[in-house]
Amino acid sequence: MQINSYSRVAAESQISNRKADSNTKLEDANTKSANSTKDIDEDKLNKLASIGGKGITGLYAMSFMQQVFSMSSSNGLSQAGIFQGAQSKDSLTAILSNVDFKAIGYEGKDILSLNADEAKELIGEDGYFGVAKTSQRLADFVINGAGEDMEKLQKGLEGLKAGFAQAEKMWGGKLPDISYETIDKAIEKVTQKINELGGNSLDINA
Repeated sequence: MQINSYSRVAAESQISNRKADSNTKLEDANTKSANSTKDIDEDKLNKLASIGGKGITGLYAMSFMQQVFSMSSSNGLSQAGIFQGAQSKDSLTAILSNVDFKAIGYEGKDILSLNADEAKELIGEDGYFGVAKTSQRLADFVINGAGEDMEKLQKGLEGLKAGFAQAEKMWGGKLPDISYETIDKAIEKVTQKINELGGNSLDINA
């Protein structure tokens, strides 16, 4: 896909720039400018130039949306899986096998080794995967990642909804009620931020 190709080009160029900037600190001031760009592939620069500044900004917003999508999907699936595990461990391994728990900040006990009481505590009122903490974690990921960039906030909101839909798809149907309460609260927090900045969250498809 062209978007992914350009995203990769943008990311690789950023890395090249950082390497170049690091190298030039050791160079004489007269050669700093030349050395700062010597590691940048000319073809990559031409591709970036062809899509322009607005295009690059759009690619970063799309990349952010994909990150939020993953965060939303993983949290939704984890929360539902733990809820299921608190009731019965049947097929819990299959449900959670694709979740990267470290990527969503969870560093507690192995989910698959939880007993029923531990699982209930984890999705309880003060638990890491409870409604309050999970919705706040999702909303903070979007709001802190986007700052006051309206396009990124909008894409983040899209990512939240799409990621939750993906969790439903992977679950194979309707998720537990706790999951819907959580995503509703996360969406509400992001929507409030968008509205505070004068944006229109109603433009985002449910």
